[in-house]
Amino acid sequence: GGGAMRGKAVLLCCFLLSFALGLPVQSQTGCGLPTSTTTWTSSTTQKVYNLTANCTFSTTSNYSLRIQSGEFTVNGNDYTIYADSNARAFHMTGGTLHLNNVTIRGLNSITREVIRVYGNRFNATNVTIRNNSADSTIEVAGSGVRADLTNVQFLNNTGPSSNIDASAFSVSAGATVNLMNAIINNNSGSGYVVGVYGSSTLNITGCLTMSGNTGTALARHANQGTINNTNTGACPSGGIITPAAPTATPITPTATPITPTATPITPTATPITPTATPITPTATPITPTATPDPSMPDPPPDPPTATPLPRPKKKKDPSPRPTLTATPRPAYAASYVALQTDTGMTFEATYGLDSGVHFRQLDGGGIGVQSIIDAGYLAALDVYGYVEQGVEVCFPQIGRVVFLDARTMPRAITSLPATIRDGMTCVWLNSPGSLVLLPN
Repeated sequence: GGGAMRGKAVLLCCFLLSFALGLPVQSQTGCGLPTSTTTWTSSTTQKVYNLTANCTFSTTSNYSLRIQSGEFTVNGNDYTIYADSNARAFHMTGGTLHLNNVTIRGLNSITREVIRVYGNRFNATNVTIRNNSADSTIEVAGSGVRADLTNVQFLNNTGPSSNIDASAFSVSAGATVNLMNAIINNNSGSGYVVGVYGSSTLNITGCLTMSGNTGTALARHANQGTINNTNTGACPSGGIITPAAPTATPITPTATPITPTATPITPTATPITPTATPITPTATPITPTATPDPSMPDPPPDPPTATPLPRPKKKKDPSPRPTLTATPRPAYAASYVALQTDTGMTFEATYGLDSGVHFRQLDGGGIGVQSIIDAGYLAALDVYGYVEQGVEVCFPQIGRVVFLDARTMPRAITSLPATIRDGMTCVWLNSPGSLVLLPN
């Protein structure tokens, strides 16, 4: 027990000493990357690696992670990779590597690179390479090889003493590098800071800051290769590296999506133009209901052509009314087709007769107004449902039409303008109620 406690005390002491001296607390295991020399190919199962701590590469070979084929992503999550003093961090001989949001430092080998890109495609975004001694921190070489470096920083790196090597990065042997938004500061060497060799191409866009470097800043070795420099000026003094959003699998929202509550828009198709002069609506259309509701409190409109019929006076005598003498008619027809067949009436609706408008034939009891019954009505019809769209009714006789408005109680009685067409009396309405055809 005492030995275990002493061992823990020693480990804690070492940790605190490292912290006090400002040394990185390095993780050999559990950082999210392999801890030994590893080769990734298209058959490698894992394609995405997320750093969960700082990583230390410790190998005896010339590389730590080799990419031969396939496509892989390393998300640094703003952690640091401490390269082995004698080993490359990444060595590409093929495939594609996406490197995001990471700092790489610590290589101490003038004969090697921090990242060697001899493979097909390399993308670095929000990457800082600093405090390395290397033969180019990134070397991109080979015909058809391409590297896209976006929001990158090369800081305090030392290149070899050769006057043709680069301290920051180099592109050679027909490769292409697209550099967008870069800070390249305080790099030193006897040769170039950024070098272009052979038939290679360097394209520079976005902001570019190069300050405090020793050597030739941008160089085409022996006037070879191409540099297309269209940068927009120096980068912000605070730096250009923007931490990316966490790369962990995003949490699926658990909130129930809000169901839209807006009332559906009434179809805007052009209504059927009736041949009769329609009544100009003077009230806001009422939302259609499955059945007419005679108890709605909204006051009825006053049609300009309305001629109110005399309403029956209320009798104080509670004695029963005399039996209605009008000829009884069927109270309801099964469908508008049957109703048209049985009565000779015809119907039209702006959006079609199957759009929710309903018709019901009435007898004297359905009319319910003795004075209208006594006038010797010829036909009566109840129209309800989606009447607001505009409905035309034609009776097979000649006469005049009164309308009993279903929106009031008792129902307001008005006269509707009628058109005589082919021996029929036709009226147009856009609110629910009863139509009664009376003799002229």
